[in-house]
Amino acid sequence: MLAGFTSQSPLDFRELTRALTRMADSLVVHQKAHPFVVAPHIAGVAFAPNWRAASPVCQTQTGYIAYLDGEFFNRAALARTATSDPEFLVQAITSERELLNRIDGLFAGVVFDTHKNELHIVTDRYGLRPLYWTRLGNRIAWASQTKAFLALPEFSPVIDPISRDMFFATGQLPSDRTYLKGVAPVPAATKMTFRISDGSLTQQRYWSWDEIAPLAGHHSQRELAHELGARFRNAVEQRTTSQTGLALSGGLDSRAILAAMPSAPKTFTFGHSDSADVRIATQAASVKNAPHTILPLHSQNWLLPRISGVWYADGALDLLHMHGIEHLKQQKEACDICFNGAGGDGLAGAGHLFHPNGLSAYLKNKLHIRTDRNTIQHLETAFNNAGSAHAFYIDWRMRGFTVHGPRLGLLHGLEYRLPFLDNQVQEFLYSIPLQQKANNRLYRQMLLKTFPEYFKNIPYQATGFPISHSPWIVRILRRLTRMHNRPPHTFADYANWLRQSPGKNLCDHLLYNTSETSRLWQRHLAGEDHAIILGRYMTYQLYLLQLFDGKYRTSEEVAELLKITP
Repeated sequence: MLAGFTSQSPLDFRELTRALTRMADSLVVHQKAHPFVVAPHIAGVAFAPNWRAASPVCQTQTGYIAYLDGEFFNRAALARTATSDPEFLVQAITSERELLNRIDGLFAGVVFDTHKNELHIVTDRYGLRPLYWTRLGNRIAWASQTKAFLALPEFSPVIDPISRDMFFATGQLPSDRTYLKGVAPVPAATKMTFRISDGSLTQQRYWSWDEIAPLAGHHSQRELAHELGARFRNAVEQRTTSQTGLALSGGLDSRAILAAMPSAPKTFTFGHSDSADVRIATQAASVKNAPHTILPLHSQNWLLPRISGVWYADGALDLLHMHGIEHLKQQKEACDICFNGAGGDGLAGAGHLFHPNGLSAYLKNKLHIRTDRNTIQHLETAFNNAGSAHAFYIDWRMRGFTVHGPRLGLLHGLEYRLPFLDNQVQEFLYSIPLQQKANNRLYRQMLLKTFPEYFKNIPYQATGFPISHSPWIVRILRRLTRMHNRPPHTFADYANWLRQSPGKNLCDHLLYNTSETSRLWQRHLAGEDHAIILGRYMTYQLYLLQLFDGKYRTSEEVAELLKITP
């Protein structure tokens, strides 16, 4: 976690420290603080979990101060002299862009040049370690959580209506906006430079997808699957330590990570014991002989931890998608790092890829977005700016939605790593024509050839059958067995849980503000399923409840305030 600000007007050490302390106290962190103050112009702090041996802050003999949120995975291959990630960040910032654009990692960093009075802010290639910034007159401030800006006397929170409407329509914020007017995420693969002397600000994109050339020559599916398997295995091994755990589901992506890990990790699956996720994850863990813990998720334990999660995530993540937040503390007690399979099915399996003219069908059929023309135009603009479905999925969907789930682990110092977003894996996938990836064709073959013991006979949660069965055989089998199989059991039943205490209590308190939400809530109570949109309304109302009070409240405090009985 990072937070800090610049002051173009000179401030003494005490004034800088006081303002920085207010910002730091606004953050929700359970980690060790590493502050620095350089009077009269700059103050900042980096938070890092106690299990990290290396400090996230460094000061070089050449007058640079750097602090880092996140980590690099290939520093040993790139650095000649740097002994830490923050020190290497200084080298990357001050060298040619060819060094910066080769970093493989999830990070946001700030580097201050004390000689030139210049501040550099930089994000990772995909922007999956969010950092937000705002301009206040002739100065700027930055933070890993937007709530930190509430501590600055010049800042006044105003809701951005475009972001609000986008959240209600799509379940996520735009990747280039926040709920707060004037506060934006630092773009992916970007270096921002702020000159304190004249208040000028420049942005430089140091890497783009256009740098990846299409794969040359003809390659069989077998060859492509072999290469993808080798790159993926290397990505997982490069990110694995003795303290790496895994959130294991009944899908393909987390199981692929499990299979590629060099040793048996501690694995966790949330849900009830009869869910398909738990049954399939148990089978996969047994192949690796990996310790497997089932984390129960039910009507009485799912809600209260998510109230804190809404404030931690600055309202950017719908509380109905905070699966597993109930057990983060237990996971942290078992491991320091948790792998997440984000990007597997969507990119390797091409589940979120489409031809340039297929955006409308993708939004309607894949994301089930049916909304007003203004929102559609915003998404069309975002897609055109991204330049491809692959880039759009990462920049819009993963930055605006997916990454906020793994980030919840940082509440307890539990780091997240995303092996599918390894640079070598992504560059290879991006270079392959869509027709060779579509319909899970390449990904399925890679999994079966590289990790057969994990995929040949163990079912896939989405179909109920192993992926070794061809799609047409699966369709036939599902028709034949439809009358005999039990209905699929998912890990959560939010529609019914909202009708029970404490979900009902919270909805009764929050969904009265407009006639529209009140009617929708009554229809849901009568048996219709409106859990998705109700979850978005609840998230937004919980966020507002704390935003304009300027005060963080725990789940228990909110429950007491709203008279919610667990």
